[in-house]
Amino acid sequence: MSLIGRSINLALALLVCVSVAGTAGATLYYQESVEELDAENSDLRQQNQQLRSDLQQTRQDLQQARERLRELNESLETTRSDVGQVSENLEETEGQLESTEEELASTQQDLQAAQDRVQELEGRVETLEDRNQNLQSEVNSLESENQDLREERDQLQEDVDDLNDEVASLEDQVEQRNDRIDELTRQRNQACAEINGTKPSFCP
Repeated sequence: MSLIGRSINLALALLVCVSVAGTAGATLYYQESVEELDAENSDLRQQNQQLRSDLQQTRQDLQQARERLRELNESLETTRSDVGQVSENLEETEGQLESTEEELASTQQDLQAAQDRVQELEGRVETLEDRNQNLQSEVNSLESENQDLREERDQLQEDVDDLNDEVASLEDQVEQRNDRIDELTRQRNQACAEINGTKPSFCP
């Protein structure tokens, strides 16, 4: 009976260590930078899945421990039929049983604490996923706005190009008219000089 009790205690202690180690790993993980949000979400989901798996395994082991405890109770009832050895073994067995029940109660408390921690981590995962979704929506909005600005810029550039072409055309027209004015002025001066018999430069 003493060997079975120690095996149960060792198994329960190991399960508690596994659960606490998993929780500690998840806690350290969430202290990373928000800039690595996507990687954190992925890792956190994996850790959360591992915690759930560990929790399921702990529950299974706890059920096995209860089954063993039930077997111990049955063995105790059988042992009581043997009056010759029950007197000495009974006290020892009852002491081991009480110790096992105390450790089982402690393990159940640790298990509840681990479940609470899992729920807390799940809440943080949900919060981070909401934050990630909001950021993605904001990125999409900014990309759409950026696209609109690019299209507006392209349209304005087309307008500027059209205006530049129009200005160049008007400048050509102005230059042609100035050349025409110069030609007409020269012809007028020439005609004036011929009429007055003076040099073209003195023609009023």
